[in-house]
Amino acid sequence: MAAAGPHPDFFIIGAPKGGTTALAHYLSEHPRIFFSAPKEPHFWDEDHENGRTIHGLSTVDQYLRLFAGADPDQHLAIGEGSTSYLQSRVAVQAIRDFNPDARFLVMLRHPIEVAYGEHGELVRHYHEDVTDFEEAWRLQEQRAAGHCLPRTPGIVQQLQYRDVARFGEQLERLFDVVPESQRLVMLFDDFVADTRGTYQQVLEFLNIPDDGRTDFPKLNQARAYRSGWLGRMYHAPPAIIERPMRVLRSKVMANSGRMKQFVKDMVSVKKPRRNLRPEFRAELLDVFREDILRTAQLLDRDLGHWITDDSPQVKSSDRSAAPVSVAGRNEGHR
Repeated sequence: MAAAGPHPDFFIIGAPKGGTTALAHYLSEHPRIFFSAPKEPHFWDEDHENGRTIHGLSTVDQYLRLFAGADPDQHLAIGEGSTSYLQSRVAVQAIRDFNPDARFLVMLRHPIEVAYGEHGELVRHYHEDVTDFEEAWRLQEQRAAGHCLPRTPGIVQQLQYRDVARFGEQLERLFDVVPESQRLVMLFDDFVADTRGTYQQVLEFLNIPDDGRTDFPKLNQARAYRSGWLGRMYHAPPAIIERPMRVLRSKVMANSGRMKQFVKDMVSVKKPRRNLRPEFRAELLDVFREDILRTAQLLDRDLGHWITDDSPQVKSSDRSAAPVSVAGRNEGHR
């Protein structure tokens, strides 16, 4: 039986590198919302090898302790934001079994940018040892069969970059399980164009009063460690210090806001990603074309700019977070 106390009632479930970190941060600062720390417990994606073990959460009681700080007299919504849940084949149903009234937030971005961004994130955290995305892309079949895997165990699903960004299939699974009134699917394009408007849309969906927020700083941009040695010591340390480093990582991830950003700025710098080769990008667009059409049909939304690839090349700013907004309109990424 689950422990008594606060339970999460909304979940940001994906997509990775699609603005979810920024959205989660903005929501966490709303006085009537409680958000878990760490942001991504990965508790319900049991079909992902390293799901709930990332934070040592083996039971529902341990999971619920992440929300023990929620005050029922203050917080009108309690949430977490594990982006692996959208790709998972079991997570959404497991959440529905846990809480039939749970609400689900999804933020979608051009699949090429998501796949490329996911690769960059794995490289930065030393979970991906093939630093060239094109080479890593061509290893997917071998890796699915258990070959050419990096040292980090349990991340086979994350290395399947094609599956990570197949939103049509993921949305169909979501729509089959979750009633329309309990799901909100947004586009990163809209989040960037009108961050405050999207934020207000989310608050309305969650039945939370507007706090009048107009400041939306960039978060979770592409970064690189100031020193390769420092990055390896933090994410892939020698076995003799793995345990204390795991504790340190957990403490850093459990922090939010300025302190966490301060630590990031101390150990890493923003680093633009290279543009993909035009021929390779065209190849990726062919791979994702049918799924984009499938996604457009499910959303009843024109995604022609994804099909024609009118969106800018994936590059430096790693537009996985919204820029500063004034009165709801952004000054950057026009």
